[in-house]
Amino acid sequence: MATATPGVAPPAAQVAAELLAHKAPSYSFSFTPFLQKTYQHSLPLDRPICKAYASGSCPLKSHCSERHVTATPAKDSSSSYQSGGFGSLVCKHWLRGLCKKGESCEFLHEYNLRKMPECNFFVRNGYCSNGDECLYLHIDPQSKLPPCPHYDRGFCPLGPRCDKKHVRRQICVYYLAGFCPGGKTCPEGAHPRWALDKDMEKPKVREEKDPSAVAAAAAAREEQQYQQQQRERDERDARDRGGDRGDNMMDGGRGGRDRDGGDRGFHHAT
Repeated sequence: MATATPGVAPPAAQVAAELLAHKAPSYSFSFTPFLQKTYQHSLPLDRPICKAYASGSCPLKSHCSERHVTATPAKDSSSSYQSGGFGSLVCKHWLRGLCKKGESCEFLHEYNLRKMPECNFFVRNGYCSNGDECLYLHIDPQSKLPPCPHYDRGFCPLGPRCDKKHVRRQICVYYLAGFCPGGKTCPEGAHPRWALDKDMEKPKVREEKDPSAVAAAAAAREEQQYQQQQRERDERDARDRGGDRGDNMMDGGRGGRDRDGGDRGFHHAT
């Protein structure tokens, strides 16, 4: 009869099932009831939504045991990210364990790299010192360009030199022939938007940046950042040295010697 050998690893299927059905351990402390009643901490996430709060106001306010939801998530993630809807981005304070809003926070309390906030350093400088290891989003500035109204109408005279985004779409063959029975809800393709020339902005040529100038600007920013860090380091060292001098003065100053050459408290009688 076969017996289980001690130290043998469990089968892969069992490990996968345990990982998928993993549950976080629950802890109970003496102050847990106070946190649950005052700050709604460690309450079950599947508890019902407060109907009184959804209709206007809840008389229990922060002492209510039900969820107080102020908004609903956006229907699709793309529009939610653009509009900054409820629960569309990860809370940067929660990542450091410093969010005080709990479940009433407008941002997500979960580790989701696809919904991280945009990297402010990358937005300001055009690059990030953390590179690929940065946890925040690095969005290409070209993707933020507005669509070209001339291209949407059918033709842009500047072509690839236009400073706006040209989005290619498949044109509806019925609209191209002269009439589409589907109208705005047509699933066959795009309908070019018609607008008068006087109502549209004149197209502008995109400014091409010299690669050497871009590299020089990046080097200048790095040098400025290095100098700023050096100044902060010097100021910190100066404060530390000032604190050491203050401690020495409290201990008696110059080796604890008095001005007449003798030690304080040990004068000989004459």
